[in-house]
Amino acid sequence: MAEPGALLRIGLAQIDCRLGNVASNAARHLEWIERAREAAVDLLVFPELSLTGYRLLHLTPRVALRPDSPVLERLAEAAGSLRVLLGFVEEGESGVHNSTALLAGGKPVHVHRKLYLPTYGLFQEERFFTAGRRLEPASLPWGKTGVLICEDLWHPELSRRLAAAGVKLVIVPSAGPGRVGAGPLPESHESWEVITRATALLHACWVVYCNRVGWEEGSFYAGGSHIVRPGGDIVDRAPVLDEHLLLAELDLREADRLRWRLPFLGDERSDIEGPSG
Repeated sequence: MAEPGALLRIGLAQIDCRLGNVASNAARHLEWIERAREAAVDLLVFPELSLTGYRLLHLTPRVALRPDSPVLERLAEAAGSLRVLLGFVEEGESGVHNSTALLAGGKPVHVHRKLYLPTYGLFQEERFFTAGRRLEPASLPWGKTGVLICEDLWHPELSRRLAAAGVKLVIVPSAGPGRVGAGPLPESHESWEVITRATALLHACWVVYCNRVGWEEGSFYAGGSHIVRPGGDIVDRAPVLDEHLLLAELDLREADRLRWRLPFLGDERSDIEGPSG
């Protein structure tokens, strides 16, 4: 594994999920954790709701877990020194959340609750989930890391706030359904690359996008996970439609160098009059 403070070796587990079957999905997580360990990965990222599948609807409360659940503890113990970010339905004190858990040191150490819940078209999240209310970076040996789940990234103020707080890596777990178009890639895949590259350019940060694959309740998930360096260049992509472990080494100091050359974040002003959101 890479030395903390230098390079971060990251793995994106672009996987399929079985809808509503936590036990089966947890077993598959163990397999991918072992693959990542063999590849000397420091941080392994799974897609949105990787432990449950996405289109849960009325199954949602049945598969909810608390962060201290035996399922998450077992996965954290199996991860050992490997840090793992996975998606799950969280049973919170005031509702059920679409969440990610960061596992480190044998236990969950950070939870992010999805802030924006799409409820239009085929999306029904606001009917079954409670939106998160807090944006807080996770602490890793390589520095502060931000997590934005799928739709969260489409609200650029969130990534700007993370970057202003010193975050150099933004992780985007996603269950983005595919849309078939005329080109060789799904239209949704092209849209995601536009927004991840723009985020990496405007906020001078690494952006890693981990999308799931497979079919679920009549929808398909295209994959196309990718890694974008500060400035907006794509380092590597996973294939479309197939399960894949995408590996890359990130030097988070690249964000520092670009922010020195292009000090957009430090130039933000709060005294400009006019429309406000």
